[in-house]
Amino acid sequence: MPSSKLILVTGASGFIGAHVVVQLLAAGYRVRGTARGAKTDLLKAAFGSYPNFEVAPLDDVATGDFTAVLQGVDAIIHLASPLAGRQSAEDGLNTAIQGTLNILQQALKAGVSKVVLTSSWATTLDPNLMAAYGGVTFTEKDWGKTSKEELLNPELNPVSVYCGSKLLAERAAWDFAREHPELDLATINPPFVYGPPVPGISSGSGIMSLGTNALIYQLVAGESGRPLPLQLPPFYCHVQDVARAHVLALEVPKVPSGKDVEERRFIVAGPGALLNDEAVKILQAERPALKDRLPTLENAPALPGPLSTIDTTRAKEVLGLKAYKGAKDTLLETVDALLEVEKTW
Repeated sequence: MPSSKLILVTGASGFIGAHVVVQLLAAGYRVRGTARGAKTDLLKAAFGSYPNFEVAPLDDVATGDFTAVLQGVDAIIHLASPLAGRQSAEDGLNTAIQGTLNILQQALKAGVSKVVLTSSWATTLDPNLMAAYGGVTFTEKDWGKTSKEELLNPELNPVSVYCGSKLLAERAAWDFAREHPELDLATINPPFVYGPPVPGISSGSGIMSLGTNALIYQLVAGESGRPLPLQLPPFYCHVQDVARAHVLALEVPKVPSGKDVEERRFIVAGPGALLNDEAVKILQAERPALKDRLPTLENAPALPGPLSTIDTTRAKEVLGLKAYKGAKDTLLETVDALLEVEKTW
């Protein structure tokens, strides 16, 4: 039982971060969660009754001083990262890249070698999500290509900028790990993450407060007869599975000397795909009360190309992550939770 280990979780008030906290506490870890401003109150309200949980305010992950919050810490799970469209492209890039490097540098300075970083499947392709329709299989050996200059193009959409920022941040992290062999780094790379939020953590109102769950909410957020929303890559992972991968990665041994450090890069994803038209069919059958809120399936556009697949073999063999929640369960749990959240707006 890892009850003596203290884990620092940055971005603990976020969608994935809060689930990571839940699973760490359930596994017997002690947890110190960081958050900005008023979000510390959300953490206290959600987890304040747990004797193994404490809150550490941290307003600026890119330039902040981690000296105090790293005292006594055994490992770090770094989730704090800007969401798409929440700040300017340049600020988002700086926060993602410099925030990652800042936590790695200060971790080693404090004598903390184990770091698990939240990245994204989107780092395996150029910041053009339509590349997912190429009929290929993505593995941890795949990397997209971009540059900060390309991502600062004002004509680039916020989602592409976000994906590019994750790519550059993860690249910087692995480059740092190669330069500092004492660092024991792992990354978790999910596609779109869906599922219910941790009770008491969700804040704000409206679709912009939902994060990636907003893509699911679009299916039920209107009147019947409207066209299907734009089909983004339908790869998904339930938030609880993503959180479980982070916790499992804490106990994975370091890559042996002489091996590629990127062997601790883990793609995690649910089986199959969560396509908009299939999702509507499931909701029609399983949630008939929503019939007047669902888009029409008439004249649904075809996919722009053959759907690719995601290989999760490494996570299965190394992390022991052998089963994921499927598309139907992920969809229904997400929609049910969103309808409850909607009542609070």
